[in-house]
Amino acid sequence: MAYRRIVVMANGALHDPQYIRDQLREDDYIICADGGALHALKMGLQPDLVVGDLDSLPAAAAGRLKEQGVKILRFPAEKDHSDLELALERAVALAPAEILLTGVLEGERLEHTFGNLMLLMIPLRAGIPAQIIDEKRRIYLVDSELTVTGRPGDYLSLFPLTAVVDNVKTEGLKYPLKGEKLYFGSTRGLSNEFIAATARVTAGAGLLLVIISKIDNPGQGVEGHAPNPGPGR
Repeated sequence: MAYRRIVVMANGALHDPQYIRDQLREDDYIICADGGALHALKMGLQPDLVVGDLDSLPAAAAGRLKEQGVKILRFPAEKDHSDLELALERAVALAPAEILLTGVLEGERLEHTFGNLMLLMIPLRAGIPAQIIDEKRRIYLVDSELTVTGRPGDYLSLFPLTAVVDNVKTEGLKYPLKGEKLYFGSTRGLSNEFIAATARVTAGAGLLLVIISKIDNPGQGVEGHAPNPGPGR
């Protein structure tokens, strides 16, 4: 069966579950990484698959899911990969047209958040478009080009994950890049701003982490941040 989109829910922070619920479609196939199933249940959703060691999913909840016909793939607690990585590998194996990840940005465990961001490499290698979302951010991994939507004043940041990313170009942003090089360890691509409803990023050799941050008052900037001369400010 070919899936249009697979949604992978992890057990990280979800401050606005209704926002996530509003982004979902009727035909989404939902894979939950362990306790991510609790997020789904709170949103009135029934997962299609739960993957993990079940250390963050209470036995009673797991039992109810099984009674409802939800497939559960249980792994030992001592394993080489995180529950999210196992869930994402399963999603990629099903070869959907795209993958949406949520609940992956941990509020207290920075190492988990960082590791989860790096997992975007799994769908990228498979040629499957993927993004991480929450109520404030959208995150992508790019090795060629990306077109995204936003509101004037929203921020778009580019973080090289390779030593250098060549020939970086941007459109629809306040401070355009015109075939420049971005270097790992530099903030040159930090906090550019949307000036149009869409923005385009293209890159030559290299890998970019793209983070779009919504602001509460489009066009007004972030309180306490003075105007700056360009990306990397």
